[in-house]
Amino acid sequence: MSGVDEQAASQVPDDVSDVVVVEGHAQSYQGNVHEELKVVLVLDSGFTVRRRGTTFRAAPGQLVVLDADDAHSGGPDCSGPARWLIMCVARSLIAEVAAPDAVRFGDPVIRDDGGLADRFRAVHGSLYEPSGRPGSALTRETGVLDLVSALARHAPDAAGEVRETGAARHAPEVVREYLRAHLNRNVTLDELSVVAGVSKYRLVRVCTVWFGLPPHKLHLRLRLDRARELLRRGSAIAEAAYATGFHDQSHLTRVFASAYGVTPAVYQGTFRGMAWTGRALR
Repeated sequence: MSGVDEQAASQVPDDVSDVVVVEGHAQSYQGNVHEELKVVLVLDSGFTVRRRGTTFRAAPGQLVVLDADDAHSGGPDCSGPARWLIMCVARSLIAEVAAPDAVRFGDPVIRDDGGLADRFRAVHGSLYEPSGRPGSALTRETGVLDLVSALARHAPDAAGEVRETGAARHAPEVVREYLRAHLNRNVTLDELSVVAGVSKYRLVRVCTVWFGLPPHKLHLRLRLDRARELLRRGSAIAEAAYATGFHDQSHLTRVFASAYGVTPAVYQGTFRGMAWTGRALR
């Protein structure tokens, strides 16, 4: 990938397909052409892009979106050290959200109130971490799709809303049951999309409308609900954590306490000596 020096580090997230993230020292480059949509945020400096005889300038903290197959030159405005965060998004991922040819940016500088740049940094940070990190593949994938969708809305020719059809009507039930059957592992949007028979982007939208939660948050709530059931039945906290896909007892304890306001031990103590057979406690 041209325009990235040897001091920059790139990473292909192992559970989020069609995305490459880069973090490193920003540098100037000439005549760059790439096959993917590239999103750039330069820290501690403005950024200048020259394309087709026109110069565009981004203030520090503004996002720059560089179209695929569109030659351009650019670099940071300051002569001192500056760093950039880059996310390269394949056309196949864009196609989950909108027609790739419609997501084109005449002005590569995203001029919003900063909220999109903050979202980019959060999603980039979730992807740019060592392999084997804790967390949900669904969380990361959903974050990427949401970011691409938000970027598409800034493109002059962004596609309109996709209407629900066919399999999308049954997707919520299919997804819920699939997630319930796989509580103890990360589930990806790719496999949910195949199971439900709808695109990843539509899947996220349909689930959010139906459940009030995107798939990754739904999965977490189902895991926590199952953990409560196991705790009521007398399982050890470590056993409940393992059965519901948490990394260890402390991980379950942190998430459980955040969700319910009490630790698993306190919750379980409430039910000691009782035979609880219900699916869930409301």
